[in-house]
Amino acid sequence: MYERLTGGAMKTLMMIPIALFLAGCVSVPPQVAQLHQREQEIVQELQKSHLALVNAYIDHKLAEFETFYFQQYGPAYRENWMEGFKDAHGRDYDPEQDFALFYEDLTAEYLEVVEPLNQMRSDLKAAIETEYGNALAAHESVGVWLDSLKTLTDVQRTAVDSLLSAAKPGLSLESFDHGFRAAEEKLKQQMDSFGL
Repeated sequence: MYERLTGGAMKTLMMIPIALFLAGCVSVPPQVAQLHQREQEIVQELQKSHLALVNAYIDHKLAEFETFYFQQYGPAYRENWMEGFKDAHGRDYDPEQDFALFYEDLTAEYLEVVEPLNQMRSDLKAAIETEYGNALAAHESVGVWLDSLKTLTDVQRTAVDSLLSAAKPGLSLESFDHGFRAAEEKLKQQMDSFGL
């Protein structure tokens, strides 16, 4: 039998097991790609949730601070401000005439005190977004790697198909796939005929 094979056919037959081995070494099941996509969605949802949680927490803390500022600090500030008003303007504080000025000063001080807190919120959100961005970039790198494995698998499959068809025309991994699909379909039809 070996005498009938030409040198090229013999090399081809010897390459078939190697090609089949290589084709099976690096393959990416479709579930991996689906899982990878789902992981990306989960990380993006975690980022949104994390940012929403941080915003809710900081909003709560700011509301507590505002309550303190306007209910406890505000009255003390008003008394101190009214004493300074008489010294600065040479007259007593008139609520109808001078309230807008008092309120403007109280609000300006509030904004001055709150600005560092708002900056901390901004910095914290930026840090969270940066870290999630880094995680998503690393995740995308894995996705590129998986895509390259899929491409490599497709290239390997093409190489195996060409080796198999060179050894015996019509023989390829695609023909095996077709055969498996046909056998599975035949069994499904049989199961339907069982009437279970």
